[in-house]
Amino acid sequence: MPVLNAGRAGRAPRDDGDTTRARLLEAAGQLFAERGYADTTSKAICLRAKSNLSAVNYHFGSRDALYMAVLEIAHTHMMSLDFLMQLAGSPVSPREKIERLVDGLILNLRNPRGWQLRLWAREVIFPTPLFAAGVARNVMPKVGIVHDLLGQYMQLPPDSPAVHCGVVSLMAPCMALLVADRDLKNSLIPALRLPPEELARHIKRFLFTGLQGYIEATREETADTALPGQP
Repeated sequence: MPVLNAGRAGRAPRDDGDTTRARLLEAAGQLFAERGYADTTSKAICLRAKSNLSAVNYHFGSRDALYMAVLEIAHTHMMSLDFLMQLAGSPVSPREKIERLVDGLILNLRNPRGWQLRLWAREVIFPTPLFAAGVARNVMPKVGIVHDLLGQYMQLPPDSPAVHCGVVSLMAPCMALLVADRDLKNSLIPALRLPPEELARHIKRFLFTGLQGYIEATREETADTALPGQP
């Protein structure tokens, strides 16, 4: 039986659709990070991607849908949902899970690659009309897992005010790394120039000291308010 395309034996056919889609995502990520959502047109994205001018609508349906796709890539670069789900299901202690979470966040935030972190920082500082949808899709599922992890460590319900405040304590230094201007970080917050492993160690020490202090203070308050004869 004759072999079709014998001249290309041993070579897998290229999926032009997937290739074009990947070029559009990369070009859009670069342009949205450089110029912002409002000043980036579908035409500019297609020109940078060297694609047909109708490619954005063909592959994504709209510029907004493409923007949502690159936001998802940007937030996954910072912390993927798969990583968090695997971490939550791992057999290690709640404290070690939180330690691994902090290590991963700091490493990713101190190791920027391309446009991803710049795009998410821009979205946080200058929210677009798609910000709420982007948070709902990319952030809230991950925040729920973080609440669960902190709730396990603090032995409190994940929706308790104390756990909410614990999440703020965890995320605040990460947000500083994300949004602060590089020159500002270097001049006002020299500690942020530390190697990722050392910076993560300091952040974890402050975090767990604070959490443990809260747990102990709550126990003391509970003991003080217990009625006579109650344990």
